[in-house]
Amino acid sequence: MTTLLEGLPFRRIARWALVALSLYGIGWLFWQARSALLPFVIGALLAYLFLPLVNRFDRRMPRWVAILLVYVLVLLIIVTFFAFLVPPLVEQISQLIRALPDLPTLERWANRLLEEYQQLLANLPPNVQTEVQQTVAEVLTSALNTIRTNLLSYIQEIGTFLVTSLLSVASTVAFLLGFFLVPFWLFYVLMDQQAGRDTLNRLLPAGLRADFWSVITIIDADFSGYLRGQLLLGLVVGTAAGIGLTVLNLFGLQVPYVLLLAVIAGVTELIPIIGPIIGAVPAVLLGFLDSPTTGLAVLLLYVGIQQLENNFLVPRIVGDSVGLHPAILMVLLVVCSQVFGILGAILSAPMGAVSRDVFQYIYGRLSEPPRPPGEMPARLRAAGVAPPPEAQGLSAVDTSVDVSTSVKEETVAIEPRE
Repeated sequence: MTTLLEGLPFRRIARWALVALSLYGIGWLFWQARSALLPFVIGALLAYLFLPLVNRFDRRMPRWVAILLVYVLVLLIIVTFFAFLVPPLVEQISQLIRALPDLPTLERWANRLLEEYQQLLANLPPNVQTEVQQTVAEVLTSALNTIRTNLLSYIQEIGTFLVTSLLSVASTVAFLLGFFLVPFWLFYVLMDQQAGRDTLNRLLPAGLRADFWSVITIIDADFSGYLRGQLLLGLVVGTAAGIGLTVLNLFGLQVPYVLLLAVIAGVTELIPIIGPIIGAVPAVLLGFLDSPTTGLAVLLLYVGIQQLENNFLVPRIVGDSVGLHPAILMVLLVVCSQVFGILGAILSAPMGAVSRDVFQYIYGRLSEPPRPPGEMPARLRAAGVAPPPEAQGLSAVDTSVDVSTSVKEETVAIEPRE
């Protein structure tokens, strides 16, 4: 007994110290090389997006052939994008920049507005003129100070980000090497997905495997359906906006920059709740600049697209993938965009769903009596999300038996031989 008490803590502490030291060393290396790891982060995201397609092809052909087939499809999409969409898109952006008013034009507009303001002010009584001038001066001063402060802040942040990014990209060969290696790295990741899962499963303590893979399943269920659905939804909405604006031009209404407006509509669709409104604003403004009829037609077009999306596309493509009330989504959108920027705004919905579902799962496992490992939250069970294979068939008693058995085996292993 004395030998057991003396040996068990030392070996366990030594092993945990070794694990902690190894994790610290790996984390330190990754942090030092973080600028060069961006290609692998992008590769991991691509692997996550391509994995369902590879697994589906894998049922009918060898896995390496399925991966190469996905590579060919992605390459065709990229070539088509750069061959047929990028040149006209760049041309429309250049036209828009050239169409923007220059400084003399803006000065003339400002002088004209000032003259109209002075004429209107001259027709008012003297006491009213004084009050109006004071009020306008205070409002203008406050507005100009706010705009100047925010504008300078945004410009500085953007400039700092661009300079830092360009310097980090230009100063490291590892960054370019990483992009060169990503296709090969991605191939091995997709090829050995199950082997990597099995290896990680063996490294995990027996008592934590079911809970670990259950949490991973929850995160995947909340993110995968939403992200893939939103990407497909953005593609459909952008295409619909481009076709609709082209049809309006065929009927004699002049809506410029059709391709650019379609891209804006598709990209802003990724932002929950307010994204469709943001995407419609530039098109509607350009339509009203042409004529009230054109503006109204563009507005009706975007309203029709949104009605089609909400009543037909969203239930079939995205569904109730996050299960969050719109009021909660709006708060999450503001909070996540403030903390994490534009990426936080795009991912606010799945991050909120993951936080809620993981909390419910862990809370249930810590309850008295604890829920069985692998039991998904009610919303995910209703959506047909199955527990991971590592948790199927287990119960709370089974888990405790696994833990006690592993402890007994460990105890026997460290007892000295007589």
